Amino acid sequence: MVNHSSSGEQRERMPISPEKLKTILGDNTPEAINLLVKEADRLGKALKEKNLTTSQIRNIFGEVRSIEQEVRVGTEKLPPSVQRRLLMLKPKMAYQVGRFGNNQALKDLVETLSAAIDLIGDDVERFHSFVDLFEAILAYHRFYGGRTN
Repeated sequence: MVNHSSSGEQRERMPISPEKLKTILGDNTPEAINLLVKEADRLGKALKEKNLTTSQIRNIFGEVRSIEQEVRVGTEKLPPSVQRRLLMLKPKMAYQVGRFGNNQALKDLVETLSAAIDLIGDDVERFHSFVDLFEAILAYHRFYGGRTN
């Protein structure tokens, strides 16, 4: 069904709220996982509707996957090198927004990811939930027919 909300309402509902991000990243409960899936579905669909391309998302996701490779199984806290790379992802994402002409959909994605990064700290579980969330957003974007370039 097409959403006929005003642009202000659309803008307001695009990024995932800080409260929902805290639940998604902070709780390892069925409710938190269901919220992750629901919000990823909603945001992935909205990003497709705003014509964000899969390649624009993958530019950022590739870096997240690279960072993920540094997190060893059994690690209790994220190493400082991983924390640094996560924080440095924020200016890289800002660069992507500028590179693609300040695309509003990309701004909304970056706003959500930046807020999520702020919640991770050195917590390995939160980091993995962040990766799961990002992967799910990308998957739903593609599911709804997001363009590849």
